[in-house]
Amino acid sequence: MKKTLETLRSEAESTIRVLHALKQFTVLRGSQEHVAKMNENVYFWLLFQSSLFSKLFIGIRRLFESDKGTFNFQRILNTIKTNISDFLPDAIERRKMAGKTERPEWLDKYMTNVHTPSEADFDALARLVRPHRKRMAGLYTAVASKVFAHAVHTDTSDINNMFQGTNFEEIEEALNTIWHFYEQVWQMYENGRKPSLQVSSCPHDSEVRDCVTKQIGIKA
Repeated sequence: MKKTLETLRSEAESTIRVLHALKQFTVLRGSQEHVAKMNENVYFWLLFQSSLFSKLFIGIRRLFESDKGTFNFQRILNTIKTNISDFLPDAIERRKMAGKTERPEWLDKYMTNVHTPSEADFDALARLVRPHRKRMAGLYTAVASKVFAHAVHTDTSDINNMFQGTNFEEIEEALNTIWHFYEQVWQMYENGRKPSLQVSSCPHDSEVRDCVTKQIGIKA
């Protein structure tokens, strides 16, 4: 289960970081000062932009598609619900005792506050993702498949038409629900916390923005 959660974290976090990098790059392109610095190494920044778009849309496809044979959110959810025993208090207690020869004094009190999860907890968290899934698995997965993964569309006008309707804010909202699902499930697994249904954002926004700005060579 730990490996499953780590895979979800890696996929979600890397896709979110790429989104924030693209958003910051787009903002900086609105400044003549920043554009002038980009033009000093224009082919690097064209490659940078192209690579980020590719990673973003492929990441969205991996997270939101429903193919049973590939990694995706639904498959992760099914795996978690199949292995719900890994989240029960006895399993958490065993993990807290791992590598110890004596029972820590704090453990009994700690275990009194451990939440006993049910499938309903995971379903409630999944419902936060569901409103975004149809959109992400539709337009955005189509762009990933037909532009970036298999290059079905190579004509510029065709590609531009496919990008119509895509939206950074919409993508961010969808990815934040995946990140929130991961964080809450990880806390349930590691610490036995009761999940919150208040969606939280991935915490790397400002860090990524600063990195992109510094690479251009102008202080934020």
